[in-house]
Amino acid sequence: MTRQPFKDEELNYFKFASLVLNEFPKALRQTFKSMWDITFGHRPLWDDSILVRNLFRTQEGSTTKVPTDLSYEKWDCTALFQATIYAHSFALPDSKGHHKTLSDLYVKPCKLAPGKFHASVMRPSGNRAETFALAIDQLRLLRNSLCHSTSSEIIKPTFDQFVQLSKDAFKALGVKTDPIDAIGDLTESNFPTKEVGKLRQAREDETLAYLKFLEGRCASKEDINDLKQVFAQGKQGKNSVIAQLVDLQCG
Repeated sequence: MTRQPFKDEELNYFKFASLVLNEFPKALRQTFKSMWDITFGHRPLWDDSILVRNLFRTQEGSTTKVPTDLSYEKWDCTALFQATIYAHSFALPDSKGHHKTLSDLYVKPCKLAPGKFHASVMRPSGNRAETFALAIDQLRLLRNSLCHSTSSEIIKPTFDQFVQLSKDAFKALGVKTDPIDAIGDLTESNFPTKEVGKLRQAREDETLAYLKFLEGRCASKEDINDLKQVFAQGKQGKNSVIAQLVDLQCG
């Protein structure tokens, strides 16, 4: 049976999914390595060896959910967010001298409404740590928009906004934006049935990892209510994970 041609909105969705699931992890790995090398330059530079991954695990403590037993090339977005803005390794002192993660120090005070993005990730003050924190969080918010989506369509104005926000975040992190520019040139031929299936599976895997992360942090009911919309009815395995989280609230 011949597949019906994609609508423009469907093509936008698969382009964005490809960007989030394929390019965001690469950018985040580059950023993590840069953060490690700058922060712990007196120790071994990040070479993805067992030794250096164990050093990171020691810094984070035994409760970390970052899979340090695996090469960081296998860390997904969820793991990389935990390894950067939620990591104790990169915590900094606040005005009272208490060490806080980059998320607690720079992201939480923004108090963004659900579904909103940072208006800008570049700090006029030139605070590199804050810029990195907001840029990484912008990628997290964009990833979340994919996980929260209940439709496989994205209208052009929204797609253009997502692309621009991604480019701004990459630039702030010192990551080349060429892959993002290339996304705009993708056509339907770049998304055969097999590739579409891989993207859909990758999106489900990322969303499940996101759910597990929320479980560990005691997610707000607002987060869980949003995520409950992600999965179609009848996917009992995935819905059971959500069911375990519904009553959790952030401390």
